[in-house]
Amino acid sequence: MLSAFLCSAVAWGASSAAAAHLGKGSELMQNERYDDAATEFEQALNDDKTLEEARLNLAICRFELRNYAEAQNLLAPLIAGKNSTLATYYLARIDLAEGNVDSAIGRFRSIDGRSGSRDEKYFLGVAFYKKGQFAEAVEPLRQWIGASPRDFRAHELLARALNKLGRRSDAAREFARTKELHSYYLQGSIRMTNCRELLSAGKRDEAWVACQEMLNADDPDKASAIGMLFGEAGDNLHALAAWDKAVALDPESPEVNYNLALACFHVRDIARAKRYAQTALALWPDFPEANVLYGTILYMLADDAAAIRVLTHAQELRPDDAAVRQLLTELRSHTNRR
Repeated sequence: MLSAFLCSAVAWGASSAAAAHLGKGSELMQNERYDDAATEFEQALNDDKTLEEARLNLAICRFELRNYAEAQNLLAPLIAGKNSTLATYYLARIDLAEGNVDSAIGRFRSIDGRSGSRDEKYFLGVAFYKKGQFAEAVEPLRQWIGASPRDFRAHELLARALNKLGRRSDAAREFARTKELHSYYLQGSIRMTNCRELLSAGKRDEAWVACQEMLNADDPDKASAIGMLFGEAGDNLHALAAWDKAVALDPESPEVNYNLALACFHVRDIARAKRYAQTALALWPDFPEANVLYGTILYMLADDAAAIRVLTHAQELRPDDAAVRQLLTELRSHTNRR
């Protein structure tokens, strides 16, 4: 979700040139300019090869840029030093990204409760979920939510785990909380803020260019955030591209599938909208908005019987939705006239 920053202070014993590069790199890193920051940290290490802060920050930049092999090489010597917790955390994240789930679980567990640890509880939950151990995923996700209650990623993954365990009412509560928290994620990134400002100024193409590096990060949360951002701005084509990327990265998310269906609907690609709305409902049958969207699509395709069934369920989930009530009334009236 939020990028991991390490804002290094000037290291004791570092040369003035190395310290200058370290400081500049840290500033660039805070602004999520990882390529430029990496160059500064490389310069710092050229001036002082013992500068552990520069090595760690360079590793984090390489991780953010998905250069996992180089990040691993930089992190390995740090395991036994003062930055062992962060080094282990990022090695675990790399394990997870590369599908080495058991190794990731072992690493995340080894830093449990250590000073300087981050959101390892969330990623431990991710690892258990990826392994199909849904019951084991629940506890670390709940622990992370207790520490960071506004992290929508954890609420959604917890909802999915609970849904897999057949705990539908608990899952529905977590899914609902996920939707409430999406805006918090959008506010957490400097680059997201820049994109929003460009969109507010009507500079859609410039905003899209500004978001490209985030979209290429193979991070479904970032892709989803970009989809939300452009969707809210009414730029449906760019939103559709972002949601396509998000679904490719996280095909089991009902929220992502629903949003892709909605983006397809907005650009009048009804066939794809139907397919992804169906997928969203297969993943979470009580998803209110997905039921409304799917029912509306069925209505547009003149599949009245199926539309009535789906929209009836949507009304059960959202009894105060006047639009659903009106559409159901029209459908039933049309069916009775046949």
